[in-house]
Amino acid sequence: MRYLLFVLCWWTTAAVAHPFQSDTTRPAAADTLPRGVENFPDLVQLTRSTDSTKKLTYSVTLGGDYRSGNVQRALYTIVTSLDFQSTKSPVGFYTSPRYTYGTIGGELQERELFVDLNATLWYNRHDFYLMAFGVHEESNLRQIGARWYGGGGFGWRILGGRQRPNKHIRLSVTNAIISEFTDFLNAEDVRVIRNSTRVRMSASYNKFLWSTSMFVQPALNERNFRWSSLSTFAYSIGKLLALSLTVDHTYESVVIPGRKKTDFHWAIGLTLRN
Repeated sequence: MRYLLFVLCWWTTAAVAHPFQSDTTRPAAADTLPRGVENFPDLVQLTRSTDSTKKLTYSVTLGGDYRSGNVQRALYTIVTSLDFQSTKSPVGFYTSPRYTYGTIGGELQERELFVDLNATLWYNRHDFYLMAFGVHEESNLRQIGARWYGGGGFGWRILGGRQRPNKHIRLSVTNAIISEFTDFLNAEDVRVIRNSTRVRMSASYNKFLWSTSMFVQPALNERNFRWSSLSTFAYSIGKLLALSLTVDHTYESVVIPGRKKTDFHWAIGLTLRN
């Protein structure tokens, strides 16, 4: 059984910025909210059993925070996942779109969007597989009007695959070359080529699951470095529900002036999945 776990609640606020305005006309504002869910690596490939008979799996997480009184604040999130893998097909697909919307005093404060499409080759047949992906992001928390990136590479299931099956401990490594374009608000656009290395580990026992994912993404054509990690501890409370605690840590060396390079936050959530 697999788990896809994401942040449900945040307790502070962010700047207002519509993602499609130009760099010269969009005013900058203070950032008081930690990042949304745009950097959360999904667990689609991490917890799927190698002999799973399911071809299509899904996950939907709904969350929010509402306060009234001295401060009227609302924050809503939706996180989805759709995964197709079949032993009869060498090709697999998965996607995990997510969206965050928040207001303060009835005025828009946060709008975060992440849309991705991923393809794998030989994942269900071999421990060594190929992959390709494309991603689009919008984030007014980081003053990003639009970010596009995509690329391809390979993955290796070290533990928990076909050669070294293990039901309780899994370890995998991927490496890819990606091309990235970022339209910053009130700053110059950035185009970089990155090398992206991802390490994933998970351990499970009865109804408990611990997992961690770490990305190291240095740019190859300039001084621009990104690092992120996500750790999740989950407890199954039914066939379709899981309770989770998630801790996220992110660092970017190139940010808008006035933005911090490091973000850290944790959250508790409920996830519905098959």
